[in-house]
Amino acid sequence: MKRSFKIGCLSLAAVLAACGDQPVATTNTNDTASASTPDAYVGCYTIEQGAPATIKISHDGAQYLMQMKEGADKEQVWDAPERLEQLPKAQGWKHFSTNSINLTDADVSADILVRPDEVLALAKLQETTANTNPMIDSGYAVALMGAVNTIYQVPCDETRVEFGSQ
Repeated sequence: MKRSFKIGCLSLAAVLAACGDQPVATTNTNDTASASTPDAYVGCYTIEQGAPATIKISHDGAQYLMQMKEGADKEQVWDAPERLEQLPKAQGWKHFSTNSINLTDADVSADILVRPDEVLALAKLQETTANTNPMIDSGYAVALMGAVNTIYQVPCDETRVEFGSQ
């Protein structure tokens, strides 16, 4: 009898502990808040996992800036910074609405960064998206010339990149 009572108490404690460890609303709020801060996008990115950075995003005052890596034959590693537009999710979603990675607007955590020529758009994803969507293995998605895929945030580097056919 004592053993079954102890097992019952332990089971109840485990259930209560498990129920108390799920602050779902807090997690979603933090994801959205962090995506709205200037640091949410600041950093370097690459389209191929494990490759050197090819895109650098910085924040200057009230706007984001983007730089692309120059080819190995250029004097500078990074090109001149270009301004990015910060669009509300509802307006920027048009760049991601047709995609093959099962991304939905609910997966995007906040504003979307877009080049003025609309060739590139960058979206920060909800933290849970990579855990629930097997086609997404990154916290960011990119729409590049109409194709949508994941993009990886990587450490910034000064590694020269050889562009062209291989």
